[in-house]
Amino acid sequence: MSKRTVIISSILLVLIFSTFLLTACGTSSGGSASTTDTSSSGGQALLQDRCTACHSTRRITSAHFSADQWTQVVDSMIDRGARLSDQERQTLIDYLAQTYP
Repeated sequence: MSKRTVIISSILLVLIFSTFLLTACGTSSGGSASTTDTSSSGGQALLQDRCTACHSTRRITSAHFSADQWTQVVDSMIDRGARLSDQERQTLIDYLAQTYP
């Protein structure tokens, strides 16, 4: 195999793997969280359902941020492909800010 073929194959493999990860991060696994549930259990369900598709629970729970910082983190994850409605976004931010300040 030529060097060029190896490089192109490697790039394609990375792109396919990245696409798979981004898709997994934004996919709901059964919709266990109601989009109208604003309780802490709703936030916990969103955390388990949406965030742990890409991150370990320990990574999330070991972070201690202000509400503004959690907002930035959640918005960054949405920019990277996480799928949350506006209401789910706010429920998750509220839960994270109250539980992991």
